[in-house]
Amino acid sequence: MSEHVRPSALLDAYLSPAARDALPAGGRARLIAQEALRIRWHQLFDRVPALTARLGDTVRVYDAFLEWADAGHRVLDWRMHLHFLDHLTERGVPLDEADHTELLAAAAARWFAASGYGERGLALTSSLLAPKVVVGVKGAGPLDRARVKLARVPGLEPEHGVRWCLSPRGDFGEFVWRTG
Repeated sequence: MSEHVRPSALLDAYLSPAARDALPAGGRARLIAQEALRIRWHQLFDRVPALTARLGDTVRVYDAFLEWADAGHRVLDWRMHLHFLDHLTERGVPLDEADHTELLAAAAARWFAASGYGERGLALTSSLLAPKVVVGVKGAGPLDRARVKLARVPGLEPEHGVRWCLSPRGDFGEFVWRTG
């Protein structure tokens, strides 16, 4: 017997544990959705090993995060770790400066690989981290390595949530902060 699943249900199942669980148990579509979710789990947690070790049951945390992200229509592109930081903060998970730094550095690393950004620099900060920022700068050429470092911005005041800004040349002559 062949299983028929609407294409939109399949797409939902690749991003939502609840949508995956609504697929027929043991079916090919559910197995593919489970694998898609497993890949996304690795994209999220492999870059933040210290936080992952402290969280314990990452499957429960991950499932709750995906449902939260889906409900809020959050895009899980290079900003996935920024959204994860917002989610953990909203849930009251105790996080320290090292956790914020690890999550922001993971977002910067994903930004390096993201298409559609011609800018060379990215700066990220959070309410706990300011006046420090995580700075990512792409190399000048295709063989130049990108760099991520922690820097201090004098006068940068903490504000609620996560903020980021792009710099065309990677020199950060001025900061125009964005959220989301």
